[in-house]
Amino acid sequence: MKKILTLAFAVTILSTFSGNYLYAQTKEETSNAFNVALELSKTDMAGAIVKMQDVLKMCTTVGAGADSLKMKVAKVLPAWQFNVGNNFLKEKKFELALPAFEKSLNFSEIYADATIKEKSEGQLVKLYTNKGNMLLKAEKADSAIMFLDKALKYDPSYSKALFAKGQAYKKAGDNVKMQENMELTIASASKTNDTTTIKAAKNVIASSLYSEGKTAFTKKAYSDAVAKLNGALGYDYKNKELYYLLASSYNSLKNYDETLTAAVLGLAMEEQTPDKMARFYYEMAKAYEGKKDTANACDNYKKSAFGTFKSSADYQMKTVLKCQ
Repeated sequence: MKKILTLAFAVTILSTFSGNYLYAQTKEETSNAFNVALELSKTDMAGAIVKMQDVLKMCTTVGAGADSLKMKVAKVLPAWQFNVGNNFLKEKKFELALPAFEKSLNFSEIYADATIKEKSEGQLVKLYTNKGNMLLKAEKADSAIMFLDKALKYDPSYSKALFAKGQAYKKAGDNVKMQENMELTIASASKTNDTTTIKAAKNVIASSLYSEGKTAFTKKAYSDAVAKLNGALGYDYKNKELYYLLASSYNSLKNYDETLTAAVLGLAMEEQTPDKMARFYYEMAKAYEGKKDTANACDNYKKSAFGTFKSSADYQMKTVLKCQ
């Protein structure tokens, strides 16, 4: 019995010693692995990150005794991963930089690194926008919108992403959403006095409205044409064709004063030759005729009697108004 107790005691001592030894050995190995990863980070950041993740697993095996080492790992992993992304950016490897920053953002959230989180999001906003623009050029509007939405998730007021999203909707044939996003672009760019982006966004909206106005005019939907063309003017879109369509539409609607205003403005932008100016004078003559102002109607029909308008102007002067 005495021998059995002695043997049991010896086994207990040996087991306790072995356990403590193994624990100490594992902790030391974990510390050594940490130092190896640190050294590797000087030449191979991506490889060092892999090694450091192995250190985290070892820390879990060691338990509470490795908590301080675990905290050190948590401090370096997000920053290291962010640096991997930056290195790809320097090499202009954007397709590789994007997932690298996604990973650094993930690490920053896991290890509560607010600084790296903010920096990662900032880079992702630009990279997602860049990806969206590339897809837009490749005529993949739906995919472009998906990436632009990712950018706007982190920065809802990023004007470049909003502008690209507006363009994507335009390509997709959704002018309502196009205009919504361009309006947001203008509001955002105005806060930073980004006049270039503001002008570009206004031009996209205006050119779309102008195109819709021309279509409405062709269909003889004059009220709609006037609304669209004036909408384009509201975004500083002005050209002689717009004013001519507006003048002609107003005449068809019997809004003669508005006809005269539009015609005068268009005439000032037109090439100053009789043939080119004739169409504006003809619309002005029709407006004066509608206003029962025969003198001014005759005067303007006379000025419009050139090129394709000559026969019509002559008829109005000789047969209808009997101008002197």
